[in-house]
Amino acid sequence: MHGSETWPMKVEHELKMNRTEMSMIRWTCGVKLNERKKTEELRELLGLEPVSLMIKKSRLRWFGHVERKDDNDWVKRCITWEVEGIRLRGRPKKTWWDCVKNDMESLRLSQIMEKWPLKRGVCVCVECGMTA
Repeated sequence: MHGSETWPMKVEHELKMNRTEMSMIRWTCGVKLNERKKTEELRELLGLEPVSLMIKKSRLRWFGHVERKDDNDWVKRCITWEVEGIRLRGRPKKTWWDCVKNDMESLRLSQIMEKWPLKRGVCVCVECGMTA
């Protein structure tokens, strides 16, 4: 998904994207819902990985680019920027940084940073060796 690494994804959006992806995969394979084929079988048949995993990987790749930028760069400053003013009642909005932390936890990345995002470091995926 073009540009998906820069916006925070809600659970409802992720579910919609997974449903859409599965309908496209079923259509490509010529399989109907009543045939009761497993999604893993169809993905393996086409050699695809889930769209949510691809978005997580691209978000972490973008995080790695931002972390390597100069501290005075405007993109780097946007990560730590705090909005002034009074926050409205209710739950805080989901931020891009929240998504990055969730992605790191879900992909079981080991961190070598003491304070995110203020210190630079390298994160390495335990399973696939991907770095961010």
